[in-house]
Amino acid sequence: MTEAASLAAATPSTRDRYVDFLRVASLGGVILGHFLMSVVEDRPGAVAAGEAFDFTNILAIEPWTRPATWILQVMPVFFVVGGFAHAVSWRSLTRRGGGYADFVRARIDRLVTPALVFVTVGMAAGIAVEQWLGEATDYAPVLQIAGQLLWFIGIYLIVAGLAPPMLRLHERLGWGALAGLGAAVVAVDVLRLGLDVGGVKWLNFAFVWLFVHQLGFFYADGVADRVGDKRLGAAMLGLGAGGAALLMWLGPYGIAMVSYDGETLSNLAPPTVVLALFAVAQTGILLLIRASVSRWLQRPRVWLAVIAGGGLAMTAFLWHFTALIGMYVGCHLIWPGRLPEPTTAAWWWARIPQFFAFIVLVVVLVALFRWADRPPRRREVVGGSWWRATVAGLGVASWYVDDVAGVPMTSVAAFAFVLGAAVLARLAVKRN
Repeated sequence: MTEAASLAAATPSTRDRYVDFLRVASLGGVILGHFLMSVVEDRPGAVAAGEAFDFTNILAIEPWTRPATWILQVMPVFFVVGGFAHAVSWRSLTRRGGGYADFVRARIDRLVTPALVFVTVGMAAGIAVEQWLGEATDYAPVLQIAGQLLWFIGIYLIVAGLAPPMLRLHERLGWGALAGLGAAVVAVDVLRLGLDVGGVKWLNFAFVWLFVHQLGFFYADGVADRVGDKRLGAAMLGLGAGGAALLMWLGPYGIAMVSYDGETLSNLAPPTVVLALFAVAQTGILLLIRASVSRWLQRPRVWLAVIAGGGLAMTAFLWHFTALIGMYVGCHLIWPGRLPEPTTAAWWWARIPQFFAFIVLVVVLVALFRWADRPPRRREVVGGSWWRATVAGLGVASWYVDDVAGVPMTSVAAFAFVLGAAVLARLAVKRN
């Protein structure tokens, strides 16, 4: 019996299978969305100018595609699921006598270990390409794109690092804590857009994603079971979608929930109140379909697929951009200058074989690097102490020192920050 089959067979009846499904589905949605939105312009005649290989987003060239991001943007789902998982794991950990350092070590083991392998390989590949083809290679801008996924891991790790104090705030204030975060999101947008205080916009990277993450705490507390999935889901869908639609109608917010070149105001980077309302609406939809999907997940084969996907999801997420780049580079080398003009009928037809080639490359990369993404083994806890918590907190914060100190996020800097987080997390739980 395979590992996935063993885990599926041992699933307790009390496990919320819907949460596992949403985690896998959200990461799978990101992978599919990046493929669908990616556009490469193949221009071999401009090699000397370093412009032979342009990587862009279909949202930037086809306005009619932007409403589709209301379906393709699934990152809020991952943060809501994270809120649920962190509430459950922190409460379980504290019952065993664990402290903040134990919690951070577990989170960093799950995220940073595979990320460290990713940035190490990426850095080595970048050096090899530079040495082989020279600094002016027209593939260099495309190779840099693979590292863009680290923004998500950095934000998610910081939100996870703040989960214990935010959960304590939730337990004391309940809806008041969520309302406070929502008010902070609104205040930042008012200062930024109404009073032209531009520097505050970066605060919403914290406030918006903490707000979305906080929704998962309510799910962990069983609010949906007490109120009713459909009643609560309909209320959240109406409030979130109605509020977001009103703000987009009034302006200056755009309709896209994914960033693209040339947009007047991004709802994602940094996040806005519209993205927070979108997350509320999206969570409402998930509650409306929860009962039906949960029944479907009781089927043995379906649940086995979810368990198997859960064991591969983070590896696939980290490496899917690399697979996407590999697919486009392969097309460029095999058919230089012969790729269809973006958004033409021929281009849409070409997407079908490209998708299958992309998936094959994802599978190959997952097979190569799955070993780095194993669930952390259950360790003896070290308990709470101020110095352990401080060291662990520095491990979390090291991810976004580049934003605070202005350090350029090169491949070397990314490697240093990821390695620093891993080292500090282990130091925090080291026994004397």
